[in-house]
Amino acid sequence: MPATDKKILYIGNYRDGTGWGNAAVSNILAMDAAGLNVVPRAITYEAQTTDYPARIKQLEAQSSEGCDICVQHMLPHLFSYDSSYYNIGFVTTESYPVRDIGWHSHCNLMDEIWTMSFCSKGQLARSGVTKPIMVVPSSIDMSKYRDFKPTIEIKEMNGCFNFVFAGEWIERKNAAALIKAFHLEFGPNDPVNLVIKTSRTTADVVEKYCSQIKQGLKLRKDYRKEIIICGKIQEDQYKSILYASQCFVMPSRGESFCIPALEAMALGVPTIYTNGTGMNDFCYGQAVESREVPCFGAVDTLPHLDTARGNWMEIDVRQLQFALRSAFMKWNTSAMEHASKKAKDAAKEYDYAKIGQKIKEIIK
Repeated sequence: MPATDKKILYIGNYRDGTGWGNAAVSNILAMDAAGLNVVPRAITYEAQTTDYPARIKQLEAQSSEGCDICVQHMLPHLFSYDSSYYNIGFVTTESYPVRDIGWHSHCNLMDEIWTMSFCSKGQLARSGVTKPIMVVPSSIDMSKYRDFKPTIEIKEMNGCFNFVFAGEWIERKNAAALIKAFHLEFGPNDPVNLVIKTSRTTADVVEKYCSQIKQGLKLRKDYRKEIIICGKIQEDQYKSILYASQCFVMPSRGESFCIPALEAMALGVPTIYTNGTGMNDFCYGQAVESREVPCFGAVDTLPHLDTARGNWMEIDVRQLQFALRSAFMKWNTSAMEHASKKAKDAAKEYDYAKIGQKIKEIIK
């Protein structure tokens, strides 16, 4: 294995502003925080790139000459083996197997594979990846969350227990399960909100989607209105929304990690999440019972990825309903204060410096 004094070329989509791109950002900054000599080089899968940390811009200014290790954080079918380097492929999976798209073959071209969770490691191994697979979780800068003070206020959230969902508006995230469970459990007069912070869509689309689900439930004429926030917002505004919430909920059918859940925990917000996903590794809160089902409806991914030949996890809506009620019943109690502290403590283990040290040990 290469020594820790080697120069590391890191190729990734860290300018994209997506969850996947943010994972690349966190890896680069974690490696830098641990004193590793990392040289970032950008690729993109988006029509437009977004701004990214100034420190990465500084690291980009370095020459890539003399790099001994190459981390390729990209889709596996784009992996390229170069004998000039020790080649590491960084792979994210949310379903398995990945044999239909040949990802296992491309992974086996590399010297080593990195992935974000033990769940993904198992999915890759069961899909036929035979090269060493190392778990490198995402991380955040915990200093940005200590003593955080909100910069905006959403009046509708005041005096209520707020469940917050933050993620892309895609089938895999399974917002439908959360919307169903929320309105099954809570009526229009309950002091509780469902806050949906999402992207890649508009508020009108989300409102119409929620309305269709409520009509399908056929429970009552009037339902409590969701608080919907779409599109890009400033980082401090996003954190303010999380800070004003009491519980983060991610009912996703597949997550290799989940950076928004970690961000919420860093602000003392415990998590309700789908059991059997990458969130099991780090989330503090409640894992909701789920079952393995064929993938369906993932039309926004690559043509041969997340097809019905593969499997992902389907959260049990009734159990999710129970988990929402259980969290609500802790409102303004010592149990909630305890959960908030435990969530913060769990998040501290995923600070840039700590994960960077883990990466350094893996590279050793």
